[in-house]
Amino acid sequence: MRYLKVLGLVLLFFVSMLFVVQNHDALMQEISLGLTVFGIHMQMPATPYYLTILTAFLIGALLCLAYFFLERLRLSAQVRALKKQVAELEAQCTSSQASSLADSPIAPDAESAA
Repeated sequence: MRYLKVLGLVLLFFVSMLFVVQNHDALMQEISLGLTVFGIHMQMPATPYYLTILTAFLIGALLCLAYFFLERLRLSAQVRALKKQVAELEAQCTSSQASSLADSPIAPDAESAA
């Protein structure tokens, strides 16, 4: 499975490089993005398309990484709570089995001797 992941990453890298090489002129054109919100105007300095694409990819990757990190923390806390609950239930089950054996009119040794 690990080899398939490496092969997939190499293939993705190859296709990405092929895309950049074949579209070099278009990707080198500069773009200036702007945004107006509630009368506030923000203007990005002119940058090449490829830099805008890479920046957007990096921001998306960081947001995904933060989301999955927080999700892992949440799931770890849930696992700890469930393990604690299982331990409590096992202790409760063991104590109820011991008390039911002690209340039994037939001693456990008498059953094994018969």
